[in-house]
Amino acid sequence: MSGPTARNDIRIEPEPDSERRHALVHGILTALPDWFGIPDAIARYAEEARDLTLMAARSGARVVGFATVKPQSAWAAELHCLGILADHHRQGIGRRLLKAVEAHLSPLGVEFLSVKTLAPEAGSAAYDATRAFYLAMGFRPLETFPTLWSEENPCLLMVKTLSMARRFEGKTLVVASHNQGKVREIAELLRPFGVEPVSAASLGLPEPEETETTFRGNAELKARAAAMAASLPALADDSGLVVDALGGAPGIHSARWAGENRDFGEAMKRVERALETRGIRTAGHRRARFVCALSLCWPDGHCETFEGKVEGSLAFPPRGLHGFGYDPIFLPDGRTLTFGEMDPAEKHAISHRADAFRQLVAACFA
Repeated sequence: MSGPTARNDIRIEPEPDSERRHALVHGILTALPDWFGIPDAIARYAEEARDLTLMAARSGARVVGFATVKPQSAWAAELHCLGILADHHRQGIGRRLLKAVEAHLSPLGVEFLSVKTLAPEAGSAAYDATRAFYLAMGFRPLETFPTLWSEENPCLLMVKTLSMARRFEGKTLVVASHNQGKVREIAELLRPFGVEPVSAASLGLPEPEETETTFRGNAELKARAAAMAASLPALADDSGLVVDALGGAPGIHSARWAGENRDFGEAMKRVERALETRGIRTAGHRRARFVCALSLCWPDGHCETFEGKVEGSLAFPPRGLHGFGYDPIFLPDGRTLTFGEMDPAEKHAISHRADAFRQLVAACFA
């Protein structure tokens, strides 16, 4: 049997609106009768989702899967419900949803994650596959409760231990980037922690070829290469502009759109031309987000990686002289200034890099 085929166009992000949480859980579970065929149970899951953390898997504007998580104590949580539309099974979405849940829980100090599923005694082929997935993700059977749900639906409790993030305990940290704008921004974010940042360029480290297909993969590739070359912990960023109407482009190729000379003025024109070619000229159809993956790696190859994002739209012509890259055309939601018009402190408070950095600090520095 072939393994799952990963979908690079799927975004995993929290759903902040309680009504949307209720609606999407109800809709997806209703579409999965082989797993959720009891209307009262669907209604209960949907109602409880209003008050739970929910990670949504989105393909464009469509939600194709979700995971809800319920706190149980300061050190334990429950994967309350996981549902993925049948036409999106075996595409790695469940794995990514679970990883997003674990990334959310790790900075909170949660050590154990549990899940309830149908026990083998029920004889369900659908749930045989579900249990196999949980086993592959590190869950282990703990106890069967024959009548917790009903005699026809014995409940199996499975648990897994969440690995705690490795702490950064040194003073010197290599910033694995030759982009001076990124180096300055990361150095500013590191300043309160008494860390001495050293750029990869100042150490004469080469830039590795970015061969991965995700921001996270490229960040880990760069940080791991720098850490091993310098024999010091290294922090790498891979970030870019994701434009919905362009199918996620420029995405991980954001720097390449600027050419060998890193001409982001030309890159911004290229984005504008691509939108105009598709007949997209209004801000409401120019939805975009900046995404940043930050990876902290040690010389032994261990990495801690975090992903942040900021939602917004694109504004043309470019506005402002601050920042770097695509900042002059990015208008974050709820703001009237582009990143290029904001002073650095204002941008750092809300940026995708700051979002990822907050997660990194909570896990590895705090």
